[in-house]
Amino acid sequence: MQVTVTDFAKDRVIMNVTGTTADELENKITLFFSSEGYKLKSHEGETYTYTKGNRTLRILFGAFAKFHKQSVVVKQEGDLFSVMLHKDSTGMSGGLIGMNQVKKEFARLSEGFKNYLKG
Repeated sequence: MQVTVTDFAKDRVIMNVTGTTADELENKITLFFSSEGYKLKSHEGETYTYTKGNRTLRILFGAFAKFHKQSVVVKQEGDLFSVMLHKDSTGMSGGLIGMNQVKKEFARLSEGFKNYLKG
């Protein structure tokens, strides 16, 4: 499996993946997120949404409760897969501390995701 990062921003990372099948890639994505403590919240078409923590507790207790939401969009063109990891939560319900927590988690997760797909 070959992975190249084609685009990155504060809220998303896009990687091109070759040398795999759709099923293998889906399994690798699912295994990675479950190993990081995320649960699959929804799967609609090309988009997988994963969450970690409790949204209600985050709203009630702010930065004292963890909540992270990430989306993975997988598009296929022949043997080339485009995988976009997107940060779906802002952390605003946790104030400045919560926003910083979400930012750090996304940076950690995106780097780990890229290394996991390469390995």
